[in-house]
Amino acid sequence: MTPLQYYLVRMVERGYAVITLLLVMGALQPFLVTWRTGTSDPNLNEMIEQGNIRFQIVSLSLYVIALLVLLAVRHRLPTLLARNWSLLALVGLAVLSAAWSYYPDATFRRGIALVLTLGFALYLVLRYSSLELLELLGVAMVIAAVMSYVFVFAFPVYAIHSFDQHHGTWRGVFDHKNTFGAVMGLGVLVCVTLWRTGGPIRRPFAAVGIALCGSLLAQSFSATSWTVTVGALLSMVFLNRLRASPFPLGVRLGVVLAIGFGAIFLLTAHFLVVGLDMLGRDLTFSGRTTIWPLALEAGMEHPFLGAGYRAFWSPIGAEYVYARLSWNEQLGNGHNGYLDVWLELGFVGFGLFLVMFLTLGRRAYVRLTTSRDAVGLFYVMFFLFSFVYSITEKFLLEQTDILWLVLMVCLLYLTPVRQESGAPASDRARLPQGPRRHPQTPASEPA
Repeated sequence: MTPLQYYLVRMVERGYAVITLLLVMGALQPFLVTWRTGTSDPNLNEMIEQGNIRFQIVSLSLYVIALLVLLAVRHRLPTLLARNWSLLALVGLAVLSAAWSYYPDATFRRGIALVLTLGFALYLVLRYSSLELLELLGVAMVIAAVMSYVFVFAFPVYAIHSFDQHHGTWRGVFDHKNTFGAVMGLGVLVCVTLWRTGGPIRRPFAAVGIALCGSLLAQSFSATSWTVTVGALLSMVFLNRLRASPFPLGVRLGVVLAIGFGAIFLLTAHFLVVGLDMLGRDLTFSGRTTIWPLALEAGMEHPFLGAGYRAFWSPIGAEYVYARLSWNEQLGNGHNGYLDVWLELGFVGFGLFLVMFLTLGRRAYVRLTTSRDAVGLFYVMFFLFSFVYSITEKFLLEQTDILWLVLMVCLLYLTPVRQESGAPASDRARLPQGPRRHPQTPASEPA
């Protein structure tokens, strides 16, 4: 293959990656479900949750391409999977939970979609460096942002909530304002990271992405998304000090944690009511604290293995909760990622998730303190974003979800001492032939 042919093939592959990222972030879901634009369907969320054959065909076709590539490089997978056994076991448990689920068929179908999402994450890690993937994410985010602006002005009936309590808020080309806000918040973090990496093309592109995603994040009126995004950006100040201080690592970490938790305590003690009022929330977090105790009581009926993956918030699974709520609307989730993992997979699943999530945090911390590049900072910012966002929203263990995909990708990229064969093809050509890398530095990342 000539250099020109390789370049063209690589560009086609990157185009495929961007299209699939758009699908995973949900920017294509409404069109694939309804096959039309300019209309607002109050049952759209229900249609997506129950599954739609059109969306399933398109998503399966895109995922199969990634799986075919993985088959070609299958010799690289065993080490990568073995060193991330908790993630593999968690996904496997989700599929196996069909055996005791309230809705076995739905659990199995969604579990297979979760496996396919993991397969796409493995494809991304093995085919692109972390910076290349951030560039692809940035391109996908900007495309989604531009499409959202176009549809807000060209098809406002579709792109702006008009049939529920969110009347007047923007959702762009997404199914809900919260999804819209979460994706745009991630877009801001990605574009800020790209801007910090510099470059005559990358920096202007990142500036445009920050402006587009930031403005749409504000227009979504998703209080959780923009609050967590701003908090993650502000954490950059403390994280940079954690890197640069001449004091021992333990002292630096202790000071940063003390300042962070002290600030949280002061803000909570003095400004909680005022702050929630400014965000349009109350002390019940829009009814969440009413739902959570009821869900905990219902979850104790199956505490060890849960109700089955994506089966708890069904009419049967959450019957106890729905019977005690003052409204008749059924919930798609409990608006708390940690709670939903336990409700669906019990203490066994939550334990596996905890091992995986803490492993990601430890790896991200080591990467931060042993490097000086912007990508190392992104890992920790996204970990903090995920940790706080999951308190009042759900994306953990969610099939075909961009936040869950990025979380898995970060965990896989940060796998220590990945063998040279486990690095993306574009990275292996740049691997130094001198001394061995630091034992905590991923093979595909800068030393």
